[in-house]
Amino acid sequence: MVDYDTILSEVELYAYLDPKDASSLVSKILKEMEDLGFIPSRRAEGYALLPMGSPIPTHLRLGIYEAMVTFWVRGVGDIEISSKHLGMSPQELFDALMRGIRKAAEIFNSYQDKGSVRTYIPGEDI
Repeated sequence: MVDYDTILSEVELYAYLDPKDASSLVSKILKEMEDLGFIPSRRAEGYALLPMGSPIPTHLRLGIYEAMVTFWVRGVGDIEISSKHLGMSPQELFDALMRGIRKAAEIFNSYQDKGSVRTYIPGEDI
């Protein structure tokens, strides 16, 4: 059985960049997340990226703090409740979240030469 909580709670994606590059990174992530079915909803620290636009506890978050950009999973302990609300299995929601996380990591890594970037997804070497 997959330990969703451990995997999702240990995801680390962050970048310290020039503010112009940080803005570019955010724009690319928002576009790609929308293409994957995560609808951005503005929050004080950045964006909630909601699967299919549904306001469920388990979703992706993008934090924007001038020159620092972070990406994490919110509500990891509520994946069963969230998946039920979406009419899918916890594994299907987990797979969708992982697609978003991997795409975000790919985008973060494309900025390695522009500042300090860290991407970590448990069990994956990217």
